[in-house]
Amino acid sequence: MLINSKVVSMHNSRLLAVLIIALIINNSWLVLASENDQEIIYIDTEPCDYYGNFSFNSTAANESVHWQVGLGPRLPGSNASFMLRESIKENLTDWTFEEETHYREDFNLTNLIATYKPVNSSSQEIYFVAHYDSRDRAERDDNESLRDTPIDGANDGASATAVLIEMGKIIPQMKLNHSVKLFFTDAEDQGERPGIYGSKAWAENRTDDELSNISAFIVIDMIGDADLHFTHVWPGTSELWLTIQPLAEALGLVEGKVDCLGNPGENVFDIETSYGVIDDHVAAFERGVPAIDIIDIHSGEGAEKWGGYWHTHNDTIDKVSSESLGRIGQLLELGLLSESWLLDSDNLNQTLEVQENSDESEKTTIENSFTLGLISLSITFGLFLVIFILVYRIKKI
Repeated sequence: MLINSKVVSMHNSRLLAVLIIALIINNSWLVLASENDQEIIYIDTEPCDYYGNFSFNSTAANESVHWQVGLGPRLPGSNASFMLRESIKENLTDWTFEEETHYREDFNLTNLIATYKPVNSSSQEIYFVAHYDSRDRAERDDNESLRDTPIDGANDGASATAVLIEMGKIIPQMKLNHSVKLFFTDAEDQGERPGIYGSKAWAENRTDDELSNISAFIVIDMIGDADLHFTHVWPGTSELWLTIQPLAEALGLVEGKVDCLGNPGENVFDIETSYGVIDDHVAAFERGVPAIDIIDIHSGEGAEKWGGYWHTHNDTIDKVSSESLGRIGQLLELGLLSESWLLDSDNLNQTLEVQENSDESEKTTIENSFTLGLISLSITFGLFLVIFILVYRIKKI
């Protein structure tokens, strides 16, 4: 019996295409299965109803950046670090403070947590998070002799810290009905590879009950550059990211959209583009807390991701823009005013019930993820083997 080699080749080619598609679907399914599948529903709100009369002081925030840099490197355990914490406490007199000291990887770090809890407030808490330490080295600097010396960290460290400080000044006048915490993390940018030690220590020392009250854990980092460009960041809570889009549109920070006054938006937030970033949000996210990271990973105009002056001695005060600080400050302010980060009351009780059993759920999730991972790897290996054989047969024919 004669077999047409072209028919066989065509058949094998089609089978090869099907297997490649199956391989892609298999790996995509694994990624989706590994994400946090907890259903979160935020209050449906219209930011433009709360637009205008913003209180955030971008000039004061920029002055804070200058003052922080003037302290010198804010390394864990340093006098500059201590002075910065003391200044934060002196400036935010309506807040209560906790200092938590931990020893991690040769670092004596101190996390600073400020709490504002209005009278008769709900149980929900919103966290604004920024690392207040500056990088202990400049491994990307052009001058090799300076790579082992600490940087100023004007954008990477001081800018987000300044925004949180200024938010702390206006929040007590906002008549909120829930608690807000300002979390200044330490030792985020220390070590050969930044270790995010402060946020990890925080997550390790929180009970499930404490975490269950957090409706949003919003990290801001490197937000002072004059040429701001934010993207979606993963890992992160997709429902929380969806609240950022309408806020950014309302403020004219999304290209192709108009702001609340009808003016065309700028290309500042591009939620359609996504990058993977390991930052202070990860430890909270891994504990089941709704968490995202608002970070500009392009340091300087036209810079590539993780390029420009990032982790160099060029991260100086002249790179920080008062306008950029104001844009992020107003976004956080508008989010609070519009209650964009409060859970819907119909969903809140269901969420809390789920989190009450989080220990067992987390254990089950880890076990299931491990099992799914083994299954997926086995399928992937099998598909690769079959594809290899088919490619060999097609070439031979």
